[in-house]
Amino acid sequence: MGNQFLEVKDLEVVYTQNKKMVHAVNGVSFSLGKGKTLGIVGETGAGKTTISKAIMRILPDVGARITNGEIYLNGESVLDKSEEEMLDVRGKVVSMIFQDPMTALNPLMTVGDQILEVIELHNDCDKKEAVKLAGDMLEMVGIPRVRYKEYPHQFSGGMKQRVVIAMALACNPELLLADEPTTALDVTVQAQVLGLIRDLREKYDTALILITHDLGVVAQTCDEVAVIYAGQIVEYGTKEDLFDHPTHPYTLGLFGSLPGMAEGEKRLHSIVGLPPDPTNLPEGCKFWPRCPHMTEACKGEIPVKHLSETHYYRCLKDRNPDGTFEDQTKPGGNENG
Repeated sequence: MGNQFLEVKDLEVVYTQNKKMVHAVNGVSFSLGKGKTLGIVGETGAGKTTISKAIMRILPDVGARITNGEIYLNGESVLDKSEEEMLDVRGKVVSMIFQDPMTALNPLMTVGDQILEVIELHNDCDKKEAVKLAGDMLEMVGIPRVRYKEYPHQFSGGMKQRVVIAMALACNPELLLADEPTTALDVTVQAQVLGLIRDLREKYDTALILITHDLGVVAQTCDEVAVIYAGQIVEYGTKEDLFDHPTHPYTLGLFGSLPGMAEGEKRLHSIVGLPPDPTNLPEGCKFWPRCPHMTEACKGEIPVKHLSETHYYRCLKDRNPDGTFEDQTKPGGNENG
């Protein structure tokens, strides 16, 4: 992990809900260099957003705890900083594009003033210069400066997301956390927003963590990919590693559920069952209740196996040279529609 801009080591996060412990993140480790993009993929409830909120230190004050692990930005521990010190980190060093622009924006403030607020908090400039910078940020994301004094309800979903991006990038952060930034957008606007994030990332050499369900978005945008299941990274590698040699049964299930243009199959393949209850996680491999290759040994300790310096997965089984497991007949495992 050495000399990386962001380092996350053995991170564990739990929530307390109705006197029960929700194990949201369970021993996650990864690192990210300047200007690189990491895609975090997995089903809803896998812990993806919790990881990003832990990095920002914006987990709920009541009911959420980081029980183990370390997070470093530029070699400095995030978890050791006071709340006052974190105010200087958020927005200036690390910013976040939240999943729903409808709730991320204040309906009682103009969009320009919301960007202005970020600039005034982190930059030493007078009001006139800050207003100009806020207008510049609007234009940078494709919104005319004349709309500075309009309110969020006067913008479409895609335009709201552009405003949120402008807020996140207003102070040129070194790390951008994008939590499913295109989920609620149509395909055309999604492509525009992804292109905008990519262009601005290259312009400012910003590191990016992209949380998404969409493997197509990962293919377009990311350098490295972490596949998350039940709060654990079950497979990690470069984009080429994951797309050319998906190895963990869960990763294979995700790829198996994608429609193929060349194969001519009539039905998609699904992963049977549902993600486990985070208050009562299975012993051993968290995926074994849904895995088509499960054995009793899967309920014990699960090793991490390295296929290369950049590619590893968490599973008992070894893959064949063609990338499949010994007893696997089809990527994705089960044939339930």
